[in-house]
Amino acid sequence: MSQEGVDLLLRGYRAFVAGDLEAIEEMLDPEVEWVGAEAEGAFDRDDVLLILQERVAEGYHVTVDRCIGVGDRVVISMRFSRIEPDETDERPLQSRRFYLVGRYAAVVTTHEGRVARVEEHPHLGAALAAAGLEDQ
Repeated sequence: MSQEGVDLLLRGYRAFVAGDLEAIEEMLDPEVEWVGAEAEGAFDRDDVLLILQERVAEGYHVTVDRCIGVGDRVVISMRFSRIEPDETDERPLQSRRFYLVGRYAAVVTTHEGRVARVEEHPHLGAALAAAGLEDQ
């Protein structure tokens, strides 16, 4: 089962990079629960799709660092970035830009070939610990 979960997440990653939100929608369980790392509560399927649509529109660049299958769960670690124009520079072709760079870690539970739950963590070590693995 672990390899199937990894494959599902990598397909979802490729769909995000391609901007294919319909493919992502098909990968989400109708009752998916997405729990944020910062105790902001859980998001349902509609919330998740809206957030992903916003991220695609904002031009996020995402790179998967690690994707580790553990039974019906997958620990995933990614880096993300996007270009933010300098709002103080009115020139149409700015020479200066701010790059927003961050990291993302989560434990994703799959069920019957779909994403059933995403539990975000503040860093990879916490996600690995939540899945019962040691950070190496």
